[in-house]
Amino acid sequence: MTGGMTMPDTLCQQALERVLTYLDDDGVALTTDTCRRALRLVELALAEGAGSDLPARCVSVIPDYFERPPENIPDANPPMKRGAIGYD
Repeated sequence: MTGGMTMPDTLCQQALERVLTYLDDDGVALTTDTCRRALRLVELALAEGAGSDLPARCVSVIPDYFERPPENIPDANPPMKRGAIGYD
């Protein structure tokens, strides 16, 4: 029995970690359902091939699998006003 991981195992772990990190950073709660959906996403990507681009492919399809929370961009404070700099 060998002590190291095979390449697909490592890529699979990287892909799942990147998907979960992306979701967490985006404000998605990492519930049991979210983790299961992330696993399915990685599983489907693996079915297409376990190439070195697996983590990137998984991250690129996140919008197809997860609804992102709405962005809350605060209003400018103080309010922006158009001004003149005195040119004639």
